[in-house]
Amino acid sequence: MIVNAWAHRFLLACSALTCGAAWAESITPITMHYYERKPFHYTADNFQVEGLVVTPTIQAFKKIGTPIVWKLTPASRILATMKANIGADCSAGWYKTAERESYARFTLPIYNDKPLIAIARADFAAPEGISAKELFAQPQIKLVLKQGFVHGAYLDKIIAQMPPQNIIKVSDEVSSMVRMIKSGIADLMTATQEEAEMYVSQAGYGMKDFRVFHFPDVPAVEKRYILCSKQVPEEVINKLNAAIVDLPAALTHSP
Repeated sequence: MIVNAWAHRFLLACSALTCGAAWAESITPITMHYYERKPFHYTADNFQVEGLVVTPTIQAFKKIGTPIVWKLTPASRILATMKANIGADCSAGWYKTAERESYARFTLPIYNDKPLIAIARADFAAPEGISAKELFAQPQIKLVLKQGFVHGAYLDKIIAQMPPQNIIKVSDEVSSMVRMIKSGIADLMTATQEEAEMYVSQAGYGMKDFRVFHFPDVPAVEKRYILCSKQVPEEVINKLNAAIVDLPAALTHSP
């Protein structure tokens, strides 16, 4: 009875401290959360998870010998799961922010984005070559954003300077945001170059119905990372980082 009680206390203490190196042996696989966001991470027709950030993620975890199980989870719930810090949870393809770093661990970047763009109606009046700083400063602009998303350090700073009444935040699918642009509810939305044509197509339109703004001032420096709950020890993150460094550049850079 004494031995059993001692063992129980030891297991509880071990759980609280994550037991160092023994963690990888006792808590496997890691739950890899994702949501449907082509071309970065999505469920393919064969029911396998595929995408630009999925392939390097799979290869990195394979290199360190840690199995992962993919789980379809809404984006907002993924971040809530990381904050809760209950289990061994990770998710690939996120931007790093100071707020997220306060409750999650980040690996080295697994993908380098092309510069972010803006999508507007075809008849939207603005000169070609306008900077993001100039365009988003126009007082009449209505910008629609997906709730909980960030847009990189540069654009987030510009968006933060807009009047709150000029920003519409929604939890809908991005294709619904495209429809809001087309109907005139909003004037602009941001997107990655990798996603723009796909979202327009999903909304039932063609690119001829819209204008795409490529901003001369938006840098191509935004990177996507694997973020993990703090139940995933730094030792595992360090091993992943070493694996990521060895990945082919073709996997981690936009085509």
